[in-house]
Amino acid sequence: MSSFMLELAQVHSAYGNVEALKGVDLNLSEGEIVALLGANGAGKTTTLASVTGLVSPRSGRIDFEGQSILGARPEYLVSQGLIMVPEGRRIFPGLSVLENLRMGAFLRNDKAGVEADLDYVFNLFPILATRAKQTGGTLSGGEQQMLAISRALMGRPRLLLLDEPSLGLAPLVIRNIFDTIRKINIDQKTTILLVEQNANLALNLVHRAYIMTTGRITLSGTAAELLNDESVRQAYLGG
Repeated sequence: MSSFMLELAQVHSAYGNVEALKGVDLNLSEGEIVALLGANGAGKTTTLASVTGLVSPRSGRIDFEGQSILGARPEYLVSQGLIMVPEGRRIFPGLSVLENLRMGAFLRNDKAGVEADLDYVFNLFPILATRAKQTGGTLSGGEQQMLAISRALMGRPRLLLLDEPSLGLAPLVIRNIFDTIRKINIDQKTTILLVEQNANLALNLVHRAYIMTTGRITLSGTAAELLNDESVRQAYLGG
């Protein structure tokens, strides 16, 4: 039985004839924040898609809490507490903020718990409370990202996958969102796998990180080790 919450072993995934992941090994322990870093096209999003079943790996092993989740349906993964906030937010633009949040709790039937979690996310992101009746499509990019994260939290994730949460947002908004990610990890003991292009931002948040290059993990270590690694500084941190 694996001691890891999430473990990928020699995962190969492809789009048609194009091999996107070439034997990826990666793991997370409960309570960690771990980043997956790399340039565009390195395979970061494909790694998340392989975990969530949006892409079917051709070979390898993906275990969540010691059980294989290869071929598992998305609603099963959500029911087990594995939830993703996709790149580009993907909120329901025609639904109100409150309706979006309630959609996040769709599989739950603990009414009091859902109401308590609504209070929690409105405390995390007070702006959403003031926008509760507004449709999601009328929110700013930063507010939509807050809503996407909050909707995921309404599903009570044990493992939260975040795909490029800083993409296209203003620096002040990004700082707010990254502070909140840290808070979620501490308050809720939520384990987090973060895919992020902004390596400097990510390495100042996470416990450990993996660096991907063209479908392979080429480097891994603690945040401190990678921040002090000369090759990482040159390639990702601007020297």
